[in-house]
Amino acid sequence: MVETRAGIGRPGRFAALLGLIDPKRPILLQTHDYPDIDAVASAWAFAELLRRRGFSVALGYRGEIRSRSLMRLIAEMGMTIDAAPSGVEQAQVIVVDGSPTNGNVELFPGGLLGIVDHHRVVDKPDAPFIDIRPDASACATIMLSYWTEAGEELPRDLATALLAGLQSDTDFLSRRASSEDFDAYVSLFKSGDWDRASRIVRSVLNLEELDLIRRALGDAEVRDSLFYTTLPGPCGQEVLAVLAEFVLRAEELAAAVVVETSEGGVHLSARSKASALSAFDLVRRALRGIGSGGGHSHAAGGVVPASAYPGPQALKERFFAVAAQAAQHS
Repeated sequence: MVETRAGIGRPGRFAALLGLIDPKRPILLQTHDYPDIDAVASAWAFAELLRRRGFSVALGYRGEIRSRSLMRLIAEMGMTIDAAPSGVEQAQVIVVDGSPTNGNVELFPGGLLGIVDHHRVVDKPDAPFIDIRPDASACATIMLSYWTEAGEELPRDLATALLAGLQSDTDFLSRRASSEDFDAYVSLFKSGDWDRASRIVRSVLNLEELDLIRRALGDAEVRDSLFYTTLPGPCGQEVLAVLAEFVLRAEELAAAVVVETSEGGVHLSARSKASALSAFDLVRRALRGIGSGGGHSHAAGGVVPASAYPGPQALKERFFAVAAQAAQHS
């Protein structure tokens, strides 16, 4: 889905966005809640492009940064992104790598101007500017197209950050990727620092988390080709994804869900290699009424606040119920 109230759906998307911005008001680029590398890298590159057009731009997010690799990216690149940005009431909000209708963005106050995203759409969002490209495997791919359209050359650090975002969201192009993603990867490989980006993306675990993975494998349960396990938190965001992706190497499994529990609630990561049981649908259906989540058919995440957490057994049964329904219809 690619459209805007200004008629985007053709080349010139960035130019159409510029025509909608009020130059007298600041811009807030808001990532999805609990952001990842692709979200922050894309917002950072977007901010620089808008600043070159004379706009005042800030970066913000809700939740917390739970990714060790993202923390390293922010520190090494000297990024500024705030969980509580000031002046948001007056800002024009552009959501980057998320959508309010998908349940993964709690909007800051101010006015929603636009949405730039690559995730599957649940309900059509309402904003003056909408650029949603589900065929793109990373928001970094979309952001590079904006820089190309603007005729600007990416600085090396920005290209490196976008390359890290593309590597992270596609697992180094080993997941689903479009021809546009491959073209973006080649371009960013040439203009960025591949070694640096790869080191940041791959440095995700510590030894304590390896032990958590060992214990989680021992406590796992499998039904209807769904692997399910729980880790005691807190731990880094990547631990969940690494474990979910690892177990899907088993031929008998169609999908995997790894849950982290802590005082603040539940975070989870889902992975799928079966069309009949997409990670996106699995998370959305299992968390209906108690939490939120989103992502792609092959990879998705979710959050359940502590106030709505039904307990470990009840949450597990929600996921197995969805898997059982999918098995009946496959």
